[in-house]
Amino acid sequence: MDSTPAIPAGSAEVTPGWVRQAFAAGGRADIPTVEDVDVEQVGVGIGHVGESLRCRLTYAGDAPAAPATVVVKLHSSHPETDKLARRVRLYRRECAFYQLLSHHAPIRSPILYYGDYERRSNRLVLVLEDLGGMGRVDEIEGANSEQAMSVVRAIARFHAYSWNKTGTAPYIDIFDSLDPKWRPPVQLIYLASLRRTFEVFGDHFSQHMQRITETLGWRAADYMGDLATGPRAFGHGDYRLDNMFFGPGPDDLAVIDWQVCGGNNPLGDVAYFLGGSLPVEVRRSIERGAIAEYHDTLGREGVEGIGLEDCWRLYRQNMFVRMLVIVISAGGLDISNERSVRLLGLGLDRTLAALEDLEAEEFLPDRRRLFGPSWAFSTASRCAYGASKRLRKS
Repeated sequence: MDSTPAIPAGSAEVTPGWVRQAFAAGGRADIPTVEDVDVEQVGVGIGHVGESLRCRLTYAGDAPAAPATVVVKLHSSHPETDKLARRVRLYRRECAFYQLLSHHAPIRSPILYYGDYERRSNRLVLVLEDLGGMGRVDEIEGANSEQAMSVVRAIARFHAYSWNKTGTAPYIDIFDSLDPKWRPPVQLIYLASLRRTFEVFGDHFSQHMQRITETLGWRAADYMGDLATGPRAFGHGDYRLDNMFFGPGPDDLAVIDWQVCGGNNPLGDVAYFLGGSLPVEVRRSIERGAIAEYHDTLGREGVEGIGLEDCWRLYRQNMFVRMLVIVISAGGLDISNERSVRLLGLGLDRTLAALEDLEAEEFLPDRRRLFGPSWAFSTASRCAYGASKRLRKS
């Protein structure tokens, strides 16, 4: 029998025999024989790019040290989601994070029992610790101030661990989100996603904010270039409540869904969380204090050379990262689930409010040097987008 189990095409292939093989391939041959697997789908409507299954395991005989349940995460069967996941390497990133970094990073994530990714088919499987016994906070309801501070401290400790080291292993072996080669594709994917975003969520935009959202489209590559001139740390990339589990202690936090992880401007995670996982009034009341807490935590972890006002400026600048992610998600993911639509719409409302409150328009890049490569790409993108708008109206 092959010691490496095939990646399941779907839940029907997660059988007792397959689970036994996965445990053995992951170095857990000590786990007793699995006799039965009861599978249920979890995470529907919370924006996961893939299929997550909670598997209740029945063993042959006593198994006090073996997990009673595991979560098996698979690739998506939705064609558009698969296309997006392939384009920006979502499955490859997540598998690499769990295999290369999760076991020693200073932020809790599920224990990896087994993981595999197949590049040709873009198939993924992860067999993970089930964190279902920890507490959750509904992203639609939003975090309170105490929870928000705990989340900000956790990501500051995580960032400090890799501060300005993302060009070294293992970080560089996982993903560099600000690598220049990724900037044009992100801009093109964003522009291609704008039509569907406005079709589904157009009533959420004022005329002014629609113009800003479109302007970001033909300046996204330059915007990412501007972010790359600041500090770097390895980030989560989708740092929001639906990806978090809370324990009994004030700083007992676990984080899942590492598909968008990579080297990035560190304040991106902070802006992403505060701008989308808090009710607008809560965010307004605590964001200055939250940035101060982030800065203080960096200092306690030994990070030097960045001031509090630097953090505040980077926080404001990174709020456009949320718009990039929301538009690309609306354009490329399966949002047929009612909760997914509601979650994206609410996240969009919170993001638009934050962009206006923080006067983030200041950080949209100016037009680049006339006839230079950046100018040419931006101009071509703008013209192509304008032409597609005219065609839709005709």
